[in-house]
Amino acid sequence: MSSPHIHREEGFSLAELLVTIVIVGITFTALLGGLMTSTSVSSLHRKQATADAVARSAAEWIKDSVANPYVNCATTYSTAALPVPSGYSVAITQVQYWTGATPVAGTAYSPTFSASCPSPDKGLQQIAIVVTSSDSQVTQTVQVLKRVVS
Repeated sequence: MSSPHIHREEGFSLAELLVTIVIVGITFTALLGGLMTSTSVSSLHRKQATADAVARSAAEWIKDSVANPYVNCATTYSTAALPVPSGYSVAITQVQYWTGATPVAGTAYSPTFSASCPSPDKGLQQIAIVVTSSDSQVTQTVQVLKRVVS
């Protein structure tokens, strides 16, 4: 008589192995996709934070009455001496001029600006600063008010 253990086959069938490989493959693909998404989002966030810091520095630079004195009816202000990290650019895209409209008693006042400079210049300008990454993934815009300092 033969032993019952001699004819017994142990192990996994081909179907079981294929199902296991498919499950492991799907799991690995999901994990890899999550890692790639996390890496790209982290890179984008880093670029946004840098662009925000550069835009704030540029705004402070433009507002500085010593580095950039107020210019009547200026069309732009220089950012040449502003330290900008490689991969980013700073541009003054618009200078608008206060119209000099006087506030009305009892109402909230919001100064109005015009693209054309009044004669004479009223002493207040609204300046738009745009910071862009070299790959154009990130653009940050800041507006500042610059006034004449006497």
